[in-house]
Amino acid sequence: MKQVKLYPKVAFDLFYEQFKWAIWFFAFLIAAHIIGIFIVVRNDASIPQFFVFSSQSVAIFMLICGIMLAYAFMAYYVQQGITRKDLYLGTILSALALALAVTLIPLAVNGLEHLISGFAALPIDSEAATLLGTASEWFPAAGIFFTNAFTYYLIGMLIGIGYYRFGWIIGFAFVGIAIAALSLNGYFLGDSGLSAAIPWIPHDPADASPFLSIGGSLLLIAALLASTRVLTKRISIKIQ
Repeated sequence: MKQVKLYPKVAFDLFYEQFKWAIWFFAFLIAAHIIGIFIVVRNDASIPQFFVFSSQSVAIFMLICGIMLAYAFMAYYVQQGITRKDLYLGTILSALALALAVTLIPLAVNGLEHLISGFAALPIDSEAATLLGTASEWFPAAGIFFTNAFTYYLIGMLIGIGYYRFGWIIGFAFVGIAIAALSLNGYFLGDSGLSAAIPWIPHDPADASPFLSIGGSLLLIAALLASTRVLTKRISIKIQ
């Protein structure tokens, strides 16, 4: 008898639960942006458009979601009879969907701000640099936003699973690995700060070469996917 694959249901359930977290997260983030608009109006200044304003906060949110996965969901699903393979596949699919959602929401809010600015003068810096280039380059910027969000989620997974499986002492080693992965991720997406700490890394950001930027990001994601799969393949589940 052919075994029923349950990873689509796992993917939907995980996405549904974490998307609810995202709704609350964006509610507070949008409120903070609105408050920021009122503050800069009083000071005759400007605030970055929401797509730029939210980028770092979204990355941290995805990192936290990834960390919480091991403790909030993994034991529950395994105890319900979900295989570790189905759990892993479902988790990755849900992470992709969540990364897409947290990319589209800032774009939608940014579009709404653009519409409102046609009727009222908002103190928003429409020419502020996005994650890649200027505000006119939305498609590549959205692609980098999505890649960054997904990578941060995987790095969070690595930290959470490392602590869950090996405890807090060895878990510190996973934090070190995560910091290295975050640094490489930033470099591949255009941050040249890593070259100051590691001499053999070129001083020019990786995005100066699209092949290096895209190839490096894909290799990092592949390494994170492989690592989390190896760590979860025979992981012992703590009875709750």
